[in-house]
Amino acid sequence: MTLLLRNLQKAVSVNVPKLKQDVQSLRRIMHVQRFDVAVLCVDDNKIQELNKMYRGVDKVTDVLSFPANEIQVPGRLPDPWSDLADLGDIFLGMPYIYNQCVKDGTTIEAVLPAIITHGFCHLMGFDHENKEQWLEMRAKEVSILEKFNKITGNGSTPLATSWS
Repeated sequence: MTLLLRNLQKAVSVNVPKLKQDVQSLRRIMHVQRFDVAVLCVDDNKIQELNKMYRGVDKVTDVLSFPANEIQVPGRLPDPWSDLADLGDIFLGMPYIYNQCVKDGTTIEAVLPAIITHGFCHLMGFDHENKEQWLEMRAKEVSILEKFNKITGNGSTPLATSWS
């Protein structure tokens, strides 16, 4: 189905063809290529506005995911041939991500697949509100990124290394 990928910010240079290729690879690995999804690169103002509006947190962040469906069991998605074949939207706060990369001595190209994987996991019903959920979500992210790295030669690792 459809992948909508848009770079709606100008602060950080984004290699859109490479990003699209990476997102398509991740979709295949997760077996969600029959679902519609939007990945939107936005600036700090937009991601902060969304974070405040939908989470009540008035801060800039790296990624926000808005699932189109209420998933009861993480990873158990609706029939991809149904009217519910829309995963939802992933918003990437590109300036925040870039600044974090500079601080951590890494590159956007290495980090974006992990951040997008994290966003996809949220769209698929995974969460990290407690340690048990975090462990389940992290295991899913590790599994996805290991396959992604093998296919692409990338060195992406999950975002969080410990639950806090």
